[in-house]
Amino acid sequence: MQKIIDTFKYYTSQRFSTIAGTLVYFLLMSIAPFLLWLTLVFGNVDLERFLSYELFDSISPFLRYLKNSAESAASGAGIILLVTSLYSSTNFFYHLRRSGEIIYDSKTTKGGIKLRLASLVLIILTILLVAIIATVSAMGGKILDSFMPFYISDMIICVFITGCAFFAAVVMNFFACPYKLKFEEVLTGSLLTTALWLIFFIGFGVYMHFARPEKLYGKIASLIIFLIWCYMMMSCFVVGVINNGSFKSNRVYKKLM
Repeated sequence: MQKIIDTFKYYTSQRFSTIAGTLVYFLLMSIAPFLLWLTLVFGNVDLERFLSYELFDSISPFLRYLKNSAESAASGAGIILLVTSLYSSTNFFYHLRRSGEIIYDSKTTKGGIKLRLASLVLIILTILLVAIIATVSAMGGKILDSFMPFYISDMIICVFITGCAFFAAVVMNFFACPYKLKFEEVLTGSLLTTALWLIFFIGFGVYMHFARPEKLYGKIASLIIFLIWCYMMMSCFVVGVINNGSFKSNRVYKKLM
């Protein structure tokens, strides 16, 4: 019990809840511009295979709303909107690194322009990967459903989504750290984050099955649920980053440019 208390005190001392809240704020600033550019580059990307899973059932209404809004905006987007939205879409990764500098107690910070450009490159790669993953998931799901029971194909897709979540955790851990790390140095935190995400998905799904948030929040219930969901997701991720930072070896880490 004392170890649990000490662990809780350690994570609390690292301000993980505050950092998670900050990341949620900038995630919200980035997600709509991201969907806008995803639509502009690849058209109407089929995300229904993901949104139809029970794991995302609680937030799918709000995500569908954002996706439909992005499609509407893409049809009449001007150059100013395109430029500003592309800049806004980098906010999450930009502040992800800034948060990592706090967690790793970095004394120096990466240059703002270089970090913004690195965030832009990562956003472009993310847009590409999301389109590929959504296409593979949709087509793969149809192929699997054609020759095996639905629950088996559904299980395979869930494993695929879990693998994508782990990959995302690894990439985010690498980008958040202001030092050059080896893969094994981010493995533990990435696995911890992925495990916490799975536990949260299941627990939140059970909670939403019995809760009736619309009775309390009314028409904005889907927004409130999405905010809570994002906050818990970011909290799980920050815990993983702090875990990586707490097990740094005594070797000298090379600063990233």
